[in-house]
This record gives sequence, C-alpha cells and structure tokens, in this order.
Amino acid sequence: MKNFWQKIESPMITTTPMAGITDTAWRQICKMWGADVVHTEFVSADALYYESEKTLKMIAYDPMEQPVVVQLFGKRPETYPKAAKIIEASGIAGIDINFGCPAKKVAGHGGGICMLRDMDTVKKIVEQVTSSVKIPVSVKTRIGLNKIQSKPGEGQISIFDFIEAIKDFNVSALIVHGRSYEVPFTGPVDLGALKKAGQEFKKHFPKGKYLINGSFQTVESVVSDIKYTKSDGVALSRALYGRPWLFKQIKDYIKTGSYEEIDWQTVKETAIKHAHLLWATKGEKGFKEMRKHLLFYVKGQANATELRQQLVSVENPKDVEKIMKKI
Repeated sequence: MKNFWQKIESPMITTTPMAGITDTAWRQICKMWGADVVHTEFVSADALYYESEKTLKMIAYDPMEQPVVVQLFGKRPETYPKAAKIIEASGIAGIDINFGCPAKKVAGHGGGICMLRDMDTVKKIVEQVTSSVKIPVSVKTRIGLNKIQSKPGEGQISIFDFIEAIKDFNVSALIVHGRSYEVPFTGPVDLGALKKAGQEFKKHFPKGKYLINGSFQTVESVVSDIKYTKSDGVALSRALYGRPWLFKQIKDYIKTGSYEEIDWQTVKETAIKHAHLLWATKGEKGFKEMRKHLLFYVKGQANATELRQQLVSVENPKDVEKIMKKI
C-alpha cells in the first residue's frame, strides 16, 4: 500500500471536506499555501456506484493537488467496494469515510455521525473499503452523540466506542471533531476527549495518524491544541473560509514561534488567482460559486459592505480583477 500519510512530517495541516467549498480550484489554492493533504467535497458512495456523471466530475483533480483524498458517505455497505475502486482507478491518493457529518440532509437520514448508532454497519463499511483497495483509508467522526435522538438520559455513544469498532481494520488515519452531534459547530471543543481519543487510537494503530478538527480559534491556540492533544496535526474546516494562508501561518508558527499577517495586496492576488482557477475548471456556468468565496476574502475590510455589493454580481475573473484592483 502506498501510504502517503506515513511520508508527511508531523504536525501536518490538512483540509476537511466541505460541500460547495472544496472543489479543485479551492484545493489548488490551499496547496499553494502549504496544505499537506486536501479533500474533495463529500461524495456519495451510492452516486459513484451508479456512475453518476456529476459525481464523477467531483473527483476530478489536478496532479498538483496530491495527495488528495475523496471522502465517501452513504448508508449502504454494498455500494462502497465499487465506489472505492472507481476512486482508486482515478489515481486519487486516499479515501476517507464520513462518520461525522451533522448536517440534517445527511445525519437526519441516519448517515454521517448518526451511523455510529449502528456499529455493525460501520464495521461492514470500513471492512468493505479497506479490503477493496490498496490506497490508504482514513475515517472522520466526532467525539460522540446520544444513543437515542433528543434523549441524553438514555446514554451516549463515544469516540471510544467507534475506535473499538474499527480496531481490526486497516485504517491509516483518524480525524476527530472535538464536538458532539448535539453541539455541531459552536461552543468549546472538548480537548480532554480529543487527547484521550488520540491515545486510544494509537494503542490500536501505532503507525496511524491522528488529527484533531474543530478547535481553531487562532494560529497560536491551534498550535497549543496540537501540542496538548499530542495529535499528528490539525484538519482545518470553516476557519479556512477566505483564509487559505492559515496553512503557512500555522507552519511558520510551529517552526519559528512567529508568523506574518497577510496584507491586503496578497489577499487580492489570492482571490484573483482563485477566480481564474474556478473559471478554468468550471467555466461560466459554475463561476457564480466564486461569489461566496469573494465575500469571505473581503470579510473584515473597512469597506466590506460596499465591496460585497459589487462582488455578488461578478460574472468572470475580469470582473473580479476590476473590482479588486480599484481597492
């Protein structure tokens, strides 16, 4: 097995899958700023099984993105082997299995984090994928959830239950979000649980890589969290919106104890580069997706309100250049 996870120096800084965000243009921008591993958007195992043209396009990538990982989601174990083999045949470096998404359209139907309420199916899926391909397989989940929806008194399913369920399979990496299903994105991250989860994972997977997720507040705090949890790195999610330079800043801080703030000229150059990449990969029809990225890029600027009014109507990279270069 060509396991790229073993070749990356720790602590590593990676992305996570984000619907509507982590397309090939965004992944290329992240790699330019130093991302060690990038992930595609969530990909349905069912859709790949039926060879959906739209879904096949979602796993397209540029060689400069490698190592790139496709994250699969779905509840039917029987669809995973074929989906995994399609991914492997594309040259993708690795596969991740989604056992952590709290979104209503996924978890609300028993997928994502709610898969942990059926550990037999979890085991079947992990077994099916790890035995079907030679590329490394990772898994992503959260620290826990209620055994029964909206009934905390009935007990919880924890990250430790999950690790116990997967311990006999060939898992190369584990990414854990430090919040529960019931508190998906806000509130404090349970660093104590993340630390203990890493220790438990390493007992069963001494060569496996363990990454924390969800804890980013500042560059300084995330480096502190990596040290406290003794993780192999951090997987960044929403903190990256409009700030792909976080990869470089975190790495600089780890190496030297300091990092540079990004000036407005660099922000503009990055946004323009991103616009051209999106146009090249998705064309005129898909370019409207750039608008949300542009709003992230200008967040915090003194004239952000005025900028947003202009940026929400851009039609092509030239429009972006024209607006950005005026500032």
